[in-house]
Amino acid sequence: MDNRYLENVIQEMEPFFKENGFKETDGVYKNDKKAVAVEYSDERQMYLLKTADIQEDGSFELTEASCWLFDDSQNAKDAVAVGIDFVSTIKSQLGIKQIRANTALNAIDLPTATKDGSYNITAFTKKMLDVFPALKDEYKAHVAHYGNFLYLNFFGEKLVPLIKAVLLENNKKNVKKLFDVFQNAYLQGDRDTVNVIVAVVAAACVKDDAVKANAVAALGDNKHFIDSVTEFIPIVSSNKKLSASLLK
Repeated sequence: MDNRYLENVIQEMEPFFKENGFKETDGVYKNDKKAVAVEYSDERQMYLLKTADIQEDGSFELTEASCWLFDDSQNAKDAVAVGIDFVSTIKSQLGIKQIRANTALNAIDLPTATKDGSYNITAFTKKMLDVFPALKDEYKAHVAHYGNFLYLNFFGEKLVPLIKAVLLENNKKNVKKLFDVFQNAYLQGDRDTVNVIVAVVAAACVKDDAVKANAVAALGDNKHFIDSVTEFIPIVSSNKKLSASLLK
């Protein structure tokens, strides 16, 4: 993979650099406290964030502070997410609060259904927040933290454990309520939405035969959905990018 998206990562980070007095020299961004560099490792298929504290004599030694799996299946939009995450890491190191005054939780809107009735990631997210109301505050905190909605990471951290818990409890009413949403979204959702639904259900089933059996039972006679999930389970386990996003 070449570094054609490195500029997208840096572009996402540049407003933060400017706001905090970072100047670039030979690919290293420095202010009076911190040095920062972003690199891509072909061997590891990862973007690497390297940082260092600047000593009184101006010297520093960069060490890896964060990494983000990024292979040939990803694009410029995914590179933006890398920049957002790296800025979050630098803020944490500098002791900068993640929630800015203009992104207070009560100022962040929850996702709504699309006006044209199309079923996309936003519409699916709204449905999940309706099924699990506790996720509404988590959603706002996530957006406030990252300045954007990184849906695969959010679903991996917050939604997959809830799906697994519902399937383990196997309360028929609760399972039906959740899987009615999945079934409907699987039929009506756009391509990204269908892929995400399959991914989160499969992730909940990884290394748990009881959860998998209950998921298959919940999908009833929808053989296409069942096959999609069961075939995707080993992919979630073996794909580094998906594992990092969906298995927390």
